[in-house]
Amino acid sequence: MKQMMLVIACLWLFGCAESKTETVILPFSLNFEGQEVVCSSALQVNALTLYIHDLALQELSGQWQKVELDNALNSPWQNESIALLDLAPCQTNQMGLTSVVMKVKPGQYQGLRFRIGVPEALNHQDPQLARAPLDISQLQWHWTVGYKFAYFDLAWREQTVKHHLGSSGCVGNIGDDIQCKYQNRPEIVLPSYQLGQPIKLELRQFFTELPHARCFGKPQDKGCDTLFNLLGLQDAPQRIFRLGA
Repeated sequence: MKQMMLVIACLWLFGCAESKTETVILPFSLNFEGQEVVCSSALQVNALTLYIHDLALQELSGQWQKVELDNALNSPWQNESIALLDLAPCQTNQMGLTSVVMKVKPGQYQGLRFRIGVPEALNHQDPQLARAPLDISQLQWHWTVGYKFAYFDLAWREQTVKHHLGSSGCVGNIGDDIQCKYQNRPEIVLPSYQLGQPIKLELRQFFTELPHARCFGKPQDKGCDTLFNLLGLQDAPQRIFRLGA
């Protein structure tokens, strides 16, 4: 009996040790030509918001470990599975985070991945009834009955880029079984990620490849193909997100 109790105690202790997590901050910031974007930068960022979800870390074995977000402070900008980023500098009314906090099992990792957007199961709800951070009516894309996954409004040297990303080609009303032809949730994969490394968004590419672009999710919008490719849609590798030092 004593031996059995000892085995149970050891298994319990081992299970507790395995279930322990540590908090890791994942900061995001903007770069332009390799320099951090600040209030005085030549690049003007009128708006830049992103919903991110489905975070995972890659172990040295190659296996991916799903990551839960830590919302111990009950932030209005994230819950345990989805976060809203607002990376525009010098905002008086910030509508999101510049860093998210992850719950991570202790260990060594070699990669990070996440998706831009709102999960399909949550994308077509009424924001007035939704849980934070999906309770923001300004980010509801009414004509697609879903959310704006990403919102870029940039200006540089009289050139402008305006890009709203979300699911498109959607049919139905809130409360219905809505179907969308284009899901538009790019997966961002960053090899060689180490815990604590910041994520940089290099915005120069927006102006290098297609200045004066407008893309609001419709196929006929000028510039959608190029902007989609920069974010990693349409089977193209993303070219915006990079690891910082």
